[in-house]
Formats: sequence, structure tokens, C-alpha cells
Amino acid sequence: MEMYILDSLLRRTWAVDKFESLIWTERWHEAGDFELDLKSTLENRTKFMIGTRIAINDSYRVMTVETVEDKTDAQGKETFTVKGRSLEALLEDRVVKETMSDLTTEPKWILTDTPANIVRTMFDHICRPPAALHLNDAIPFITPGTIFPADTIPESVTAITWEQSPASLYNAIQNICKMYDLGFRIVRNFDLSELYFDVYSGNDRTTRQSDLSPVVFSVGLDNIQNTTEFLSIDKSKNVAYVFSDTGYAVVYADDVDPDVDGFDRRVLVVNANVDSPLVQQGNEALLKSRGVTLFDGEVNQRTEYTYGVDYELGDLVEMRNKDGVITYKRVTEQIFVSDATGERAYPTLVLNLFTGANTWASWTYKDLVWADFTTEVWADM
Repeated sequence: MEMYILDSLLRRTWAVDKFESLIWTERWHEAGDFELDLKSTLENRTKFMIGTRIAINDSYRVMTVETVEDKTDAQGKETFTVKGRSLEALLEDRVVKETMSDLTTEPKWILTDTPANIVRTMFDHICRPPAALHLNDAIPFITPGTIFPADTIPESVTAITWEQSPASLYNAIQNICKMYDLGFRIVRNFDLSELYFDVYSGNDRTTRQSDLSPVVFSVGLDNIQNTTEFLSIDKSKNVAYVFSDTGYAVVYADDVDPDVDGFDRRVLVVNANVDSPLVQQGNEALLKSRGVTLFDGEVNQRTEYTYGVDYELGDLVEMRNKDGVITYKRVTEQIFVSDATGERAYPTLVLNLFTGANTWASWTYKDLVWADFTTEVWADM
């Protein structure tokens, strides 16, 4: 793994070829981060000052040095630790609001569009020149367009009405992206002094499609190891009772049978406002209350798949567990590690799910095994 310090124009100026360890993490709809351990030398302390931008050869992301720690242990060993986050964290330092008017005359910014376009509108309004709230809020080097091909997973084309109170731009964008299965990123176009902001939905790289070469992670294929699987529905809800001063609505999560009952009925109460549709508010509340199945594993370095070439953050890939069961999961995180033991890469694969009477996480099927079924087939998860 090659690491570089960037100059003020985001160009590579110095290769970092001597370090103890590096953990570099990129995320789908969160800021990434890094931690770098080096020897405590005058050169390193000078190169890695607060605010320094760094990049690695395997990524389009840029990280910013935010914390440095110089310490000496009891044996007299000196270490220099550098930490920071990716450029997406800069959105925490921008306020999302339509204008600079006070809250009396304009309490909320109301946007009606698709979820992805609402995110783009917020970013463009606040961070692209001339930057609506203040000229100095514009992010340097932001360039129109994108350097990536179009995603194969379609964005939602359903318009929503989004009411945005003043908040950090990062939180506003992240809330929408997490609810509607979107990612966001700020990427560097090599040494051309260009940054691009993308809202993206990812690519389908499973065996159920034929447009792209499939990506299959499996212990049986010997391309992933040190695996951990985690399933939780403790926060999952599948029905929302939405109440407002003007009425109420009962909203069911996507792919949940409206007849769900008994132990499988998990109800959420939503106290709604009257300015946006009750059903939409119920859907958004349910999207925040999904269960999760998570899979972590270490990609074998001899694998045929290369991150950034064969798959990216946000892509749907195929995972086959040790029992041979196939699931389709989203790449939400990619971790690079370089230390004394070598270089490793760790993807995090996640599937958000609702629990209904027809799912394997439900009480209905707790005492059944596959042999009990005669006409059913494995569902695509």
C-alpha cells in the first residue's frame, strides 16, 4: 500500500514509505477514518501536522490529519500516532438552511424531489459557489459531474417532501442516505486538483444479473476468512401507527404482509406533523427501525477481486456462508490494514431487513427446518 502526503492543490508531494502500521477505513454513507503509527522523528512530526491531507494509491478518498499524539512508553520507546477522517467529515462544518433568514420567518427548508436529488440540492446550495449562506462555505476544488460510471442499481424515482430544520449538512445528508439506501462521497481525481461530490446507489454484482461480472465471497471458495456473522432484530419494527392532529395512518414496512400478527407484529408509534404526508413519515420511521444482518470477513490476498475494480462501496455482492446459503449484501465499509504482518483488506457486508411472518427471523418458523417444506424455495434476501 502506497501512502502520500498531498500539497495545497491535492497533488502528491511525498511518499510515506516507512511506518509501523496503517488502518484506512472507507464507508458508504459515513465519513471514513485512518490511524497511522510512525516513529517519532522530526521529519514525521513536521510532515504530519494538523490539517495535512493524505491519500493512498488504492483509493479516491482523501483523509485529513485531525489528531497527532507523540508519546514515550515506560521502556523509552517513542511513537507518533496520527488520526483523522475523510473529506466527507467537512460537511459537519456546514449548516443546512435555505437562506440566512431567522427562524420566525423561515423555520424549515421544505424540499420536494427524489431522495437522491434532495441530497444533491442541499450540497449544491451550501457547498458549491456561490454558496447560499456564505461565500466562504464553498468547498475548494469541487467540480461538476462525476468521474464514475452510472450505477446499475436504480435510485428511487418517487418524490418525497423533506422538511429540514437547521442542522449540520452532514447529519441532514446522512439521515436521507441511510433511510433510502444511498451513499455519498467526496473523491479526488488524482493530481488534477479536482474534487467530486457523488450521491450513489451502487451496482448489482450478484449472480442474478448479467451486466457486470459477479462478486461472490465464500469460505468455500477460499476467498474470505476470519469471518463473523451477526443478526439482530432488537430494534426492528414492521408496522407504524402514525398519529397527527388531523388523522392517523397504519403503515407497513416494505415486503411485510399487512396481515402480520401475533409475535411477529412489531409496532412503532410515530407522532407526526401535518406538513408532510403521514404515510411518508411512517415509511421513514420504519426505515430507521430495521433489523440488521452483518457479515465481516478478511479477504484473502490471493482473491480474484480487487476493491475499486471489481466492486466498490455501495455495491450488492453475493455472500455464501459455511452452510451454502446465498444472501445478497451491501458493501458498506472497506478497511485496509498494513503492518508488520503484511497487508490485508476487510469488507463489511450488511443487509437491512424487516421481520415479518414470512421471514426466517420470525417466530412462525422457529421450530421448522428445510425438510418441513415441500413447495418453498430459498428467498433472495
